[in-house]
Amino acid sequence: MIGFSSCIGAKIKNEIQVFDAATVVRSGDYVILGRGYGQDSAFYILGMIPVTKEPNVELALSQALEKFPEGRTLINIQIQQEDRPYFPLGLVTVVHVSADVVGDMKQPVDANKKKGGR
Repeated sequence: MIGFSSCIGAKIKNEIQVFDAATVVRSGDYVILGRGYGQDSAFYILGMIPVTKEPNVELALSQALEKFPEGRTLINIQIQQEDRPYFPLGLVTVVHVSADVVGDMKQPVDANKKKGGR
């Protein structure tokens, strides 16, 4: 009985993938706005029969980016897949994404342009 209760809801971390950037960053003129996080999950009955769609990594990436409205892309991306077995019902697979959100550097505003001068 103790063996069964220990696997109910236990987390099994599978693999971690690391990427430099979500898109090509051609310039060093950016600033890191903060760390973004996102996740998506799927449920499988008996660990084999899908009830929901597979976890979508792109959805998790967009969740990480949308927390910063001025963000342009993601760098230093870490993607981790985790399986959570719920005996005897099934399995939940969760994809976690964490990344640095970057945006454009703030350009200094010229005092003459700000006042409407020439």
